[in-house]
Amino acid sequence: MVNKMKKWIKSAAGIVSITLFVISIILLLVAICLDYENFSNNINNTLFSLATNLLGIIITISFVQHFIDRQNEKEDHREENLKIKRYNRFIHVLIIRYLMYFNCVITPIERRNEINPLRLSSQFEFEDMCDLYKCSLYLCEGISKSSIESFYEIEEILRNYMIDMIQNIDFKYNKELERIIMEFVKKSIEYDMRGAILGNMTAYFGKEKMIDIAMKYIKDPSHDWLGKLQRGELDSNMMVPYVQLYKLLKIETELIKKYKDYMATLDNQIIV
Repeated sequence: MVNKMKKWIKSAAGIVSITLFVISIILLLVAICLDYENFSNNINNTLFSLATNLLGIIITISFVQHFIDRQNEKEDHREENLKIKRYNRFIHVLIIRYLMYFNCVITPIERRNEINPLRLSSQFEFEDMCDLYKCSLYLCEGISKSSIESFYEIEEILRNYMIDMIQNIDFKYNKELERIIMEFVKKSIEYDMRGAILGNMTAYFGKEKMIDIAMKYIKDPSHDWLGKLQRGELDSNMMVPYVQLYKLLKIETELIKKYKDYMATLDNQIIV
């Protein structure tokens, strides 16, 4: 309310209205203080009439300015929504790619042909990531590229595009969407363990590949890696990055759900 008042005062209508208001007050004071022995009643009535007319003009200007501001606000709202929808066209494509590789990461390879590759679900277990280093089975990625590599590539593209979206849209009328996108970017950076997870692809522990050790540990639920992390028992253990990845996937899927729900509402929104 205060910001709107400040904006109105700085506008042309506000300046004119304030000027006319001051003049009206002066005229009213002059009319009240007139010495009737020296001035006629006609002059007195004229001043009162002029003052009240000026006040009427002020009210009219204020109503007109309010209407113009309201129309401008509607137009700004529509323009912001259109910008968001233009960005969403590409984000929609990126989310599809994200889900393709997300489901590869969270699904054992023997079950990948049984699931919907575009499902958006946070209902998966840590052990389900046991084949994250195996190929995605998508021909476009070839047979040498692992699921986790493909996932991290598209996840970074999606994050960067969201950052670009934040930088180029004010989100004056879509604060909740801004919060969702900012949270996605924040968590993506906060839980980013790609350096360690991808670095293990070329690392060995003795004669055994680190990725084989990691997949074996992930697959065995008896280790209870999530519980150990919560109890502070992992510290610098090699499994910390994988637990963080698991938590990130859970968070991001929930945020993508919220994003998609918001965009569905935005598509049906009517600005009146």
